[in-house]
Amino acid sequence: MNTRRTLLKAMSLAPAVLAARPFSALAASDPSRIALVIGNNAYAAAPLANAANDARAMADVLRQANFGVDLQVDASRATLAGAIDAFGKAVAGSDVKLALFYYAGHGVQVDWRNYLLPVDVSVASTEDIKSRCIDLGHLLGHLSKTKDKAFVVILDACRDNPFGATYKPSQQGLSQFDAPPGSLLAYATSPGNVAADGNGGKHGLYTENLLREFSVRETRIEDAFKRVRLNVRLASRGQQIPWESTSLENDIFLFPGARKLGEEELEKQFEAELAAWARIKNSKNAEDWVAYLREYPNGKFSEIAQVRLGRLLAGVERRPPPAPKADAAKLSAAAQAETSRADASKMMAAPAPRPAPSANPYSAGTHPLGRKYTVGDEASFLESDYLTGAEVRRYANRVTRVDEDADRVELNDGAIVTDTMGNSLKSGQIEFDAPLQFLPAELQLGKKWTASFKRMDRGQVTYAYYELHIVSREKVKVPAGEFDAFRIEGRGWNRSIGSQLEVNLWVVPGLNFHVKWEWVVRNRGRFIITQRHELVAYRQQG
Repeated sequence: MNTRRTLLKAMSLAPAVLAARPFSALAASDPSRIALVIGNNAYAAAPLANAANDARAMADVLRQANFGVDLQVDASRATLAGAIDAFGKAVAGSDVKLALFYYAGHGVQVDWRNYLLPVDVSVASTEDIKSRCIDLGHLLGHLSKTKDKAFVVILDACRDNPFGATYKPSQQGLSQFDAPPGSLLAYATSPGNVAADGNGGKHGLYTENLLREFSVRETRIEDAFKRVRLNVRLASRGQQIPWESTSLENDIFLFPGARKLGEEELEKQFEAELAAWARIKNSKNAEDWVAYLREYPNGKFSEIAQVRLGRLLAGVERRPPPAPKADAAKLSAAAQAETSRADASKMMAAPAPRPAPSANPYSAGTHPLGRKYTVGDEASFLESDYLTGAEVRRYANRVTRVDEDADRVELNDGAIVTDTMGNSLKSGQIEFDAPLQFLPAELQLGKKWTASFKRMDRGQVTYAYYELHIVSREKVKVPAGEFDAFRIEGRGWNRSIGSQLEVNLWVVPGLNFHVKWEWVVRNRGRFIITQRHELVAYRQQG
C-alpha cells in the first residue's frame, strides 16, 4: 500500500499537460484503437542500442493498422508516469475497444511485481526501485477497471544488468503474471530470464520478429505471437524463448479483413492440414515441424508438433552456439472402452508428481505436461454417471508397449493407443485418424487451443472438433487422494450427426494419467453419453 501511495503521489506531480494527454487528438482512422509505445535507450548506467528504434518501428506498424499512437522515446519518470496515466484514462473512453501497450527498455522484478525503468532513474537499493520506477501493476489496474475491451501488453524489457555497477537485483528478468480478463501479456523471453538487445542490427531479436509477423495482413494476433516465439527460439538456439499469457475472449487482428469461413471451406482447410500432418507425422527432421508450425500456429496438431520439435531441438539447444557464421546461417535456414480388470489393492498409490507450489501470488505458473510413459505404468479408475453419480464400473489401464520413435503408447495390449503425450488414437473399436489433441505441450492458466478429428467406429465415420481452454488450477478430490490440478474444459460439435460435445479434464504435470475427466454428449436436447471417470490408484516409474 505504501508503494502505491508513493506512486500516486509522484504521478500527481507530473506536468498537467502529460497527465491529461488527449489520445482523442491523435490522428487515427479508427477511434476504437489506441496504443502507447515507449522506447528507452538513454540510460546513464546501462544504455541500450535498439529500444528506441524498436519503439519507432512498432509505432509505424500500429499506425498502419489505424491505431492512434502515443510514442515516447527516452522517457523520464515524469513523462513515463504521465503517459501511462493518460493512456489508462483514454482506455476508459466508450469508443475504445482495443488498447495496446508496448515497452522496450529496462525492466526488473521485485517481490513478484514488475517495474519499468525511466531513463533518469538512479537506483542503489530495492526500495529505490519501488519508489523511483513505474510499477506495471498501475497500468494493469487501469485496464482491469474497464469492460468489453481487449488489451495487449508487450514487454521487451528483460535485459541483463539494468543498473550497471550501482546495484544488482536479486532476481533476473520479469515476474510471471496471469493475464487479466480480456487481455494478452507478452514478454520477450520467459519469466525470470533475460533477452538480447540485439547483435549489431537495427532491432532487437524479439521486436524484429514481432514487426515482421505483425505486418502480415489478416493474421490473428495470437498466431503472430506463436510464430514469433518459434522464430526467436530457433534464432537464439533456445537461449531466448518468448512467453505469453492470454485471456482474450475473441480473435484480434491488427489488420482486420479476415472473413469467417463456411462449413465447406473449413472442411477443405482441415483436410489440407490433415494431409500436411500425414506427410510429417513420422519425420525426424526439425525443419518439417518448423514448417508445419509456421503454416498452422494454432493448428489441430500444433501442441503435439511443439512437443515433437522440442525433442528434436533438445540436443541442438544444449550445445554452445557455434562460432562460424556458416553454421549460424544453416540454423537460420532450418528456422525457415472396456479394458481388463485389475486388482486395485495390488497397485501402490504412490505420491503424485506435483508441480512445486508457486510463491508468486499473481500466477498459477507454467508447467510442461511432463508425461513419460514406461511399460508397467498402470492406473485403476471408477466410472460413474455424470448426472446421477451412480457407479457404473471399475477398470484398469496398464502400459504394455512404448515406442517413442513412433510416438506411440499401447495400453492393455493395444486395446487403447495414445501418443506419448497421452492424446488418444484408439479406444476399443473407436479409432482416430490422428492424435486427439486434448492435452497441450504446457499447462498454463488461460491457454487455448483446438482439436479437430475424424472418428471411425466400426465403419461409421464422423467429423468433430473441440475448442479447449485451461480455466483454472484447483484442488480436486478423487478416490486416489487430493491433487493440485489444472482444469481443462473442451466444448465442441460433431458436425456429422449434430451432437454437442463436452469434455472436462483434470491434469497434473508429470502424472501419466488423468486425475479425473468427464465426457458428455447431447443430441437434440437428449443426453447420449454422461460419463465421469476418477483415479482410484496408480503406479508409474517415470
